[in-house]
Amino acid sequence: MRLVGCSLGWFLGLAALAVAGWELLAPNAAVGYDLRPAGELWYRLAPGSLNLLQAIVERYIWPPLWDPAIVGILQFPALMVFAVPGLVFAGVCVLLRRRRKSGFR
Repeated sequence: MRLVGCSLGWFLGLAALAVAGWELLAPNAAVGYDLRPAGELWYRLAPGSLNLLQAIVERYIWPPLWDPAIVGILQFPALMVFAVPGLVFAGVCVLLRRRRKSGFR
């Protein structure tokens, strides 16, 4: 389980670095540098999968989950959507590793 958490932390951290590079190298001409929402990044990468996820969540899981929850996450800056959970997973991984090395279980 710890391996999954550490790997997920590293993956999200690398994704946050990639998003930061994308935002630095492709500034918005009208505004300059701005933090783009996660939904815009997802739509640029794979618009069909975003529509598919919406249909699956609204039809088979729970319709209110899409509008307040997932839409809210998609409106956050993409850098934060990847960086915050990545830092949390990496921090927990480091704490568990230190605790294991010190002999506490």
